[in-house]
Amino acid sequence: MKNILKILGVSAAGLATYMYVNKKNPSIFFKNLSTDAKESFERSQKVNDSRKSLQQNIQKLQKELKKSTPVIEQLQKDISDFQFKINPRIDMIKDRINHLQK
Repeated sequence: MKNILKILGVSAAGLATYMYVNKKNPSIFFKNLSTDAKESFERSQKVNDSRKSLQQNIQKLQKELKKSTPVIEQLQKDISDFQFKINPRIDMIKDRINHLQK
């Protein structure tokens, strides 16, 4: 208990010294302190709301990614099939270009 009182006394003396040195009016100082605390609380609420919104959007994105995985896999298969079909034609075109360039 004595330590707490000592800490409070030192803190009060430090605050009084700060206000005296900086020529601060105590009522204005505490009013500004209150305003700053309210603004900080409001900003922290906005951050918390944004965090919740982000988490919800991440969950939605994960659901959509799960839905899109089969479509992406099918697209990759179709692309591979197409490449397999056109490779002989591309090789023919390259051969003809090489023949013409000689």
